[in-house]
Formats: sequence, C-alpha cells, structure tokens
Amino acid sequence: ETQAFVYGMQTKAVQRMLDFDTLCGRKTPSVAALINPTGEATFQKFLFGSADVLVPVYTSLADAVAKHGKSEKMLVSFASFRSVFSSTMEALQFNDVIKTHAIIAEGVPEALTRRLHHEASKRGVAIIGPATVGGMMPGRFRIGNAGGAVENLLLA
Repeated sequence: ETQAFVYGMQTKAVQRMLDFDTLCGRKTPSVAALINPTGEATFQKFLFGSADVLVPVYTSLADAVAKHGKSEKMLVSFASFRSVFSSTMEALQFNDVIKTHAIIAEGVPEALTRRLHHEASKRGVAIIGPATVGGMMPGRFRIGNAGGAVENLLLA
C-alpha cells in the first residue's frame, strides 16, 4: 500500500499512476498529495476507478509531510534540473517519512548527482535517478509515466 508525494503539477502522470492502481485492484490511491511550490494550496480532481477523488495540493513538502506523514512515503519528483538539487536536499530532511526518491529530471550535473546520492546514503534513503522514466512493480505500484498510457499496459 505504498503511497507517494508527487512534486510538481504533473497531472497526467498522477492520473496514469491512479489508472495503474485501478488495474491492480488497490483500495486506496497511490498518490497521497501533490506539491506545487509555485501555486496555492488546493485540491485536484482525478479519476480513481469509477469514482472521482480529490488529491490535496500543498505549496510545501513540509505541509504534506505534516498532514500525511504517519506512514512511510515515496517522493516522485518532477522538479526541473535547475531546482531538483535544492528540492531533493530539502526533501532529505524528511528521511523518517520519505524513504525513496524517484528523480525524473534529466540534465542534472554529475557532481550534484553524486552529492545527492551521498547525502541520501547517509540518511538511509534510496534515490532512483536522476533521469529516470519511473518504474513499476507489477500488481503494486507505478512511478510516474513508466509504461506509458494505460492502454499500453493492457496490451503488454
């Protein structure tokens, strides 16, 4: 029953994650909240199975952790290559809650990538990426856009 925080307003990726949840028969959505640091706190409507669900949108990761940090989470980061270093370093402060980070951004300099991985290792946090397309555990969890549209998954 892994749940994720999604950093960035990537609504298509979130909908694909929720579509995968439906295919897997999950009872609860795999996305706990979205973080949109340049927007406002609100809710975003998505389809989960045949029902609409409202996923909270926070302006800071700290707010999301405060509201949803009672169980371990994963962070799917769609931060740009310009901001991903600082946003990931901030997120590593929540290593008691966020145990895995998937960093989608491409073009992150190697020196910064090494620093991120070193800091994550010190804190017991796993990092997938940077420059990952996501990932998938069949029947359980999907990270971002891995596998493409749900129609592609049905044909696989």
